[in-house]
Amino acid sequence: MFPGGKRVVKAIPATAGNVITNLSPGAGKRWLILREIITLVNDATVANRAIEVVFTDGTNITERLCSTNSVLASETKILSLGEARIVQATSLSQDGTHMYVGINPILLDSNDQLRITIKNGVAGDSYSGFLVVLEIDV
Repeated sequence: MFPGGKRVVKAIPATAGNVITNLSPGAGKRWLILREIITLVNDATVANRAIEVVFTDGTNITERLCSTNSVLASETKILSLGEARIVQATSLSQDGTHMYVGINPILLDSNDQLRITIKNGVAGDSYSGFLVVLEIDV
C-alpha cells in the first residue's frame, strides 16, 4: 500500500484482434496509470493492423494516447507505455518488435475508460498484456 492507494496489476487476457477492450476503475475508485504493455500477434490474414490506445468518458474519446506503426500479417508487435520516454527504438529491444511511448501518470475517474483497439484486427489475431495502476478509493 502506498500513501493514497495501492499498486495493482490488471491483466489483459488473450483477446481476439477484432474485439475492443475497455478497462475502467469502476465505482468508488480512481486509477493513476503508471505503465502498460500490450503484445499483438497477427495471423496470416493480409492487412495492416495497429494497436490503438485511447481514453473515453464511456461515450466520447477524450484523449488519443497512441497508435503503433503498421503491424503486418504474421507479425508480432509489443507496445510499452511507461517511463521510457523513447519512441520505436531498437536500443530497448534486441528484436525490433517493441514500440515505446513515454507517458506521465494518467488519472482515470470511476466512469473513464482506457480503450484498446486493434485497427483492422481480425478474429485470428490475438493481443494480451497488463496495466499497472495506483488504485485509489474515493
